[in-house]
Amino acid sequence: MKFRAIISHDGLSILTQALLPALEKHGKTCQVLFGPEEVCLLQTTGDADGMHISITLGLEILFEPEEFRCESRHNNLIGFQCEVALFRRVLQAASMHATERLEVKLAMRKVPGSDESKPFLTFTCRGPNLHMVQDLPISRPHAPGEVDALLLSHTQGGAAGGGALCPLYLDLLPMAPRLLMTAAGLKAISGTLRLALARQGHLHLQVAGSGVQLATEVQGLLALPAAAADGAPALTHVTAEGRLREALASGDARTAVVQLKHFSRSLQSVLLTNPAQVLCGIAEGGGHVHLVMVYRSQHEDGGFDDKLSVSYRLPVREDG
Repeated sequence: MKFRAIISHDGLSILTQALLPALEKHGKTCQVLFGPEEVCLLQTTGDADGMHISITLGLEILFEPEEFRCESRHNNLIGFQCEVALFRRVLQAASMHATERLEVKLAMRKVPGSDESKPFLTFTCRGPNLHMVQDLPISRPHAPGEVDALLLSHTQGGAAGGGALCPLYLDLLPMAPRLLMTAAGLKAISGTLRLALARQGHLHLQVAGSGVQLATEVQGLLALPAAAADGAPALTHVTAEGRLREALASGDARTAVVQLKHFSRSLQSVLLTNPAQVLCGIAEGGGHVHLVMVYRSQHEDGGFDDKLSVSYRLPVREDG
C-alpha cells in the first residue's frame, strides 16, 4: 500500500479555507478515501450526528497530477479515518509558512518509547529557507470490506449529482442568507423543522412548540429537473398555509421533518464554499432530505464542475 502526492496551491486553499472548516461544523472525525481518479471526504452517520456528508474532489483539484501515486491491492483504493481539526491545522501551518512544495505520503512510524508502529500522513513543506515535516495521525488503513462499504456509502450519498436521489430539487442559493437568519430565529422555538418543497418553486419552513407556531414561505425558486417543474399549475390560495395544503393535496409538494441544527449547519457551507447552486430535495418516500452544493468550473465558461461536489443527507424524524 503506497500513497504519495504533491498538494497544489489551489488544493491547499480549498481544503483549509472551505472543505475542512465545513466538515468541522458537523463532527470531529472524517473518512478519507484516496483513489486513482478522485478523493472522497466523508462523514458517515457515526461521524456527523446522524447526517451523511460526501465530498468529491477530482485529483486535478487537489494534487499535481504528474507526481500522484496511489497503489493498493484493492483496486488502488486507500481509506482511513482522521481528526478533522488536526488535518486542518497541519495544512494551515503549511499555508502560513508560504510553502512552495507540499509533499504528502502514507507512512508507518514507531511510537516513541514503544516498539509499536502506527500509520500517519506525513506532510513535508519545502521552500528556499524551509523544510518542515508534520505527521497527521490516522486510523489503520481500512480493510477491503470497509473500503467497499465506504465507497458504497459515498455513492449512495449522491455527492456526484443529486438528480437520481430525489424527484424534485429547489435551488436555495438566492435565499441562503435569509434562510440562515430565519433558522437562527426559529431555533428558540423548536429543535425540529418541517420542510416542504413544491414544484411551483415554493419552499415552506414551519416550527411549533409550547403553544407557538411559526411558518415562512419562499417563492420563485428554481425547480429542477425542468421536467418536474414544467406544467405545474399555479397555486391560487391567498395564504401560504393554504397554498401548501393545495400543493400537498395535488401531489405537487413533499414534506419532511428534520433537525433544525442539521439544516442550518448544512446551509452554513454556502458561506464557506461559495457554490453556484444549493439544491434541496426530499427523497422518494421521505426517507431523507438531500442538499447538494454544485460549483462552477474553473476551466469552462458558464459550465458546472463535475470534479467537485458536496452533498448532505439529513435524516428525517419519523415522529414528524
